[in-house]
Amino acid sequence: MLVHLRHGTTHDILACWFGLDRSTIARAINEVRPLLAKEAVRQPKCAPVDPG
Repeated sequence: MLVHLRHGTTHDILACWFGLDRSTIARAINEVRPLLAKEAVRQPKCAPVDPG
């Protein structure tokens, strides 16, 4: 679920990757998020993209 938080991957994509239902992914993310908040894990900011 960290892939979702770090990269903004949609629940549909994660469900496809892991062979699960979208609702299972959503439930897992909702269960993990408070645990991460409790431990003060912060979502890292993405590095700026070099346009070229």
